[in-house]
Amino acid sequence: MLRFDTSETRAFWEKACAATGIDPATTHHAGTFAEPRTPDRAAFIDELAGMAAQGQKRGTAHMKLQFEQEATPMRRPGDCWIVTTTKGAPTCVVQMTNIAITPFEDVGEVFAASEGEGDLSVEHWRGAHLQYFKDQSAKWGQTWRDDQPIVCESFELVYGGR
Repeated sequence: MLRFDTSETRAFWEKACAATGIDPATTHHAGTFAEPRTPDRAAFIDELAGMAAQGQKRGTAHMKLQFEQEATPMRRPGDCWIVTTTKGAPTCVVQMTNIAITPFEDVGEVFAASEGEGDLSVEHWRGAHLQYFKDQSAKWGQTWRDDQPIVCESFELVYGGR
């Protein structure tokens, strides 16, 4: 995840709070769904931001190891996320509704469909995430395992988009 704390994201947050009645003191952060490793990956990540802004994407997944390696606090239900493009432009605000830590091999159809990608199947979800997670594991000197804990975050669109 690329994180952005800029005047643009702060102004977007203020507008979102004013428009929705969300308390500005609500725990929130601004950032992307993933890190771009290549230009085409950046375009895909920006596409994901657009899907969230349209309400099509209602979930995302990260390795639990990523939160540990990057010393990033895990989000909790009620926290907000200012979804940005890879260049830091805010697209929408989503609010976390559920956080579940699940072994990769046990992520199910309902969560896979909530990510809004491909044919919405768990097979597509696994195929789309496996290499990314393997690459992250290798970056941190870890061996990938199919029982690796995955943080499955569910959210709802609360501001922007559509």
